[in-house]
Amino acid sequence: MLAGNVVALLSPLIFIPVLTYGFGVQNYDYKSMAAIRLGNDEDIADAANTDLELIPGAIGATPEETAAEQKKLSRASIIAKSLTGFMTIAMLVLWPMPMYGTGYVFSKKFFTGWVSVGILWLFCSAFMVGLFPLWEGKSSMARTFKGVMNDIRGRGGAAKMRGRVVEGREGSASGSDQGVEKQAVSVEKSG
Repeated sequence: MLAGNVVALLSPLIFIPVLTYGFGVQNYDYKSMAAIRLGNDEDIADAANTDLELIPGAIGATPEETAAEQKKLSRASIIAKSLTGFMTIAMLVLWPMPMYGTGYVFSKKFFTGWVSVGILWLFCSAFMVGLFPLWEGKSSMARTFKGVMNDIRGRGGAAKMRGRVVEGREGSASGSDQGVEKQAVSVEKSG
């Protein structure tokens, strides 16, 4: 674990300068990322019978919202950097170095505790990195899987939206799905 932590944490000291000077300095300012939410999803929202005003970030943010978001991101950045620094010092210095540097010979009980803490740490890390995101996103994954399966079977919202996008028409003014279904059928017949 120590060797893996040292390589993972210190390899950027080599990779970053080599890649930066090898490919040239990019000076990226992240403004293009702020423009991502400015896309127009009105046709998709209409097909899903959803109001764009209810979707966070769907309509251009006001300057106040942008400033509040930047403040939250700056705070999160400071927290992440602080925790990263603390964990680096804890994992590379505070925990292993005193044990190795003093030449202390582990007793059987101490070694058992040392290994137990290491294994517990690995299992907690595996849960937090591998399993928790799956659990946290289970409803989104289920919704996506259901949509994919409905699309494969040729029924459901995706088939209706596909016809709408290809035809490029709005459908009926009342917002019903009948116009969209007719467009989807006409696309399937013509293409």
